[in-house]
Amino acid sequence: MAALILHDKRTIETYLRRNPALHVYELGDLDDFFWSRTIWYGLREGDHIQALALLYTGGDLPVLLAMAPPPATALAALLAQAMPLLPPHFYAHLSPEARDALTSHYILEPHGPHLKMALTNPDRLAGIDTSVVERLTSAATDELQALYARSYPGNWFDPRMLETGQYFGVRDADGVLLSVAGVHVYSMEQRVAALGNITTLPSARSRGLATMATAALCRSLLRTVDLIGLNVRADNTAAIACYRRLGFDVVAEYEEHLLHYRGY
Repeated sequence: MAALILHDKRTIETYLRRNPALHVYELGDLDDFFWSRTIWYGLREGDHIQALALLYTGGDLPVLLAMAPPPATALAALLAQAMPLLPPHFYAHLSPEARDALTSHYILEPHGPHLKMALTNPDRLAGIDTSVVERLTSAATDELQALYARSYPGNWFDPRMLETGQYFGVRDADGVLLSVAGVHVYSMEQRVAALGNITTLPSARSRGLATMATAALCRSLLRTVDLIGLNVRADNTAAIACYRRLGFDVVAEYEEHLLHYRGY
């Protein structure tokens, strides 16, 4: 089996559609909105792709997405062969079984076990009151950045995502933005979305504001997509309970790491 860089969207999509709930982010990144910021690595055997990994270069720090169901043997082989092509520093979402393929030449700084969840019971959204939720536009960029600085340091907010129209928030009586739910990935072409940057000011928590904002977001997304997913830390029990109330279920476990090159 040989590793190579893939350029054909149809080939990539065919592989990803084998397990769409596991690959929501990757499917979304096939959209033209993200495509120019992606590098795709594949492991080919004959005419078939056996494993695939995505390096997203749209942020300050590249992010590697390398997911496969257990035992992930082909994915581990792909990562071992692709190492000379990877940057010296990057963040990674990894299937646990493939992690060790990178340890020979990278130092892995663990950022904890995570869960992938998918919206499997959207009927539950109907029971959430979203009357106080509003759709946010690019005019709210400064407010959002201030909110994230206070309640979600180290977030992955990209102001460009406001162009999707898929950010929703809740304000107090004075117009102060208290809570927000948005997307990391959104593609009408692929009909997928990945939720992200969901947070509430510490002083306004335990009031269900993020639940309301997320419910409004999901209702909006379901007009144009068929699959909604998200990532969450495995120890964030409050968030997991919130997502379950909204109709999400766990579809996979994975790990996040910060990687630093140690040399060959």
